Amino acid sequence: MERFLLLSLAFLLLALAPAAAADKRRPIKVDDLFKLKRVGDPAISPDGAWVAYTVGVVDLEANGSSSTIWLAPTGKGEPKQLTTTTKKDRRPGWSPDGKHILFESSRSGSMQLWAIALDGGEARQLTTISTGAGSAVWSRDGKQIAFVSTVFPEFSAKPYKESDGANKKKQEEID
Repeated sequence: MERFLLLSLAFLLLALAPAAAADKRRPIKVDDLFKLKRVGDPAISPDGAWVAYTVGVVDLEANGSSSTIWLAPTGKGEPKQLTTTTKKDRRPGWSPDGKHILFESSRSGSMQLWAIALDGGEARQLTTISTGAGSAVWSRDGKQIAFVSTVFPEFSAKPYKESDGANKKKQEEID
């Protein structure tokens, strides 16, 4: 836990360093806050050698933000960007063997679960649920993933395909 707190503090200081290096004679402005990268969601690998985390940026012109997943060694070495998107990749979680990272992403339009191998390649989408998926965790053996998806209760007793279609239709009516 102490290691986690130290890493979190280090990432916070790294995120604030550019602002501290700016002209010290003027007060901070709201626009300065939008220029800061936001570091969050740290997750330490099972062997303790790496930390996966997110880096978020604000796009004022598009009136939005995006976030990507990065990896940094807990020892010496440079961080490296793992995912690239103009959407949101968030909440990275390590597979028990440390070879994959499971994460939530909006790159397909709604928040779904994705996984990416650390040895390279593209991220692959794991879920296509009309109401989205999140808060995922790996089983201890790495063979299953548990997650949360909000559904309308009146459709929860139906088979998945029927329930998912009904949830999608009701959500579209609400929207």
